[in-house]
Amino acid sequence: MSLKNRRGDYSWPATKIDQVRLSSDQKSYATGDTVRLNASFKVVGGLRESFQPDVWTLAWEDFDKILRLTFNISVKSQGALSSKRIAETKKQVRRASFYWSRDPDLPYRIWAMVVPEDGGPPKIPLNVEDAKSKMLDVEKDFSFPASVLGSGTHKVVVDLKVKWGRRSFIDKGELHSRSRPLVVKVE
Repeated sequence: MSLKNRRGDYSWPATKIDQVRLSSDQKSYATGDTVRLNASFKVVGGLRESFQPDVWTLAWEDFDKILRLTFNISVKSQGALSSKRIAETKKQVRRASFYWSRDPDLPYRIWAMVVPEDGGPPKIPLNVEDAKSKMLDVEKDFSFPASVLGSGTHKVVVDLKVKWGRRSFIDKGELHSRSRPLVVKVE
């Protein structure tokens, strides 16, 4: 029996990366300090709208039970002529698995379990918004010696790439984005 192709039945808006932010715990560092940066972003649009219980149920019935979100994040120092990669995450994969829930506290029969990219235990969201947040909101911390930047004022940005595969409810996609520059001083 072939899987049902329901992508034509849905009219999702375009998927985008939103609220890309790079923040630091302080604005200036000594050469021997450790720079700590936090990068965060949200996947919004079609992929976020399609991540809901009615779609999970139809996907589960079509034996389409896993959604994978793959992302790469790199922190770069922008120079006048070139950029230098300072820190990065290798390929990270976050998965949502749709399953038949017998938990009376959950409002739907088919529910999503989010498996984090760091290999930790699966997370069972409490409601639909929590499920979307756990699957499609990403926050990563980076730390590196200030000596990697060198002394002076530096503009630091985060580059990110997000991919997901073709499912019965949405086509595959790939997005790229970059944060606004963050000014970091090393003295």
